[in-house]
Amino acid sequence: MKKTLLLSCAAGLLFASCSQDKPAATTTETQPATAPATTDPTAAEVKDVMDSTYRVEADRIAAQIASDANLTDTAAVARVREAHYERARQLAAARKQYATDTTGQYAALRTINDNTAAQVKTALNNSQQYGAYESNRGTYYDGPYTAGAASTASGAAPRRRGPAIDKVSDDGRKIKYANGAKIKRDEDHPNEVKIKRADGTKIKIDEDGNRTVKK
Repeated sequence: MKKTLLLSCAAGLLFASCSQDKPAATTTETQPATAPATTDPTAAEVKDVMDSTYRVEADRIAAQIASDANLTDTAAVARVREAHYERARQLAAARKQYATDTTGQYAALRTINDNTAAQVKTALNNSQQYGAYESNRGTYYDGPYTAGAASTASGAAPRRRGPAIDKVSDDGRKIKYANGAKIKRDEDHPNEVKIKRADGTKIKIDEDGNRTVKK
């Protein structure tokens, strides 16, 4: 009996000793991998690029209208430019809204173009100058617009809207046309624009809409 008790005690001491010597189990947690930084442009950056594109297009059209209509009133040029900037924004929104509705899109685009023409007529306030705009409207931009303009009264298809674009800078501030014409918007003063026509004529429009021409 005494021998059995001694063996039992010895076994107990041995087990306790083994338990103390056994290293504690370690737990390894897997940390989630850090997501790579995205390089996609933000919505604000996309909006800025599009806005700059609208401005460049409005600058081009306003400069062409001023040249064709012999328009020297800087305030009138500024109003014409703003009308076409708003037109570009509205066209983009309409094309998105009526992306799957051809009839609805056609009607919306025609209304926008007609409203733009009405704004140009008010800005020019001169029947002869507006007549020059109306006669050349098909060269400034494509339709649809309500029949009545000299360029579309005969039912002929509108002519191509100006020279083809050759290159646009990444930030949208500079644009070069296939015929050599260039447009540049100032980085720090977005309303300040420099235009170089294909014939070498240079036009500068400052922030106040003042227009300087050098030949």
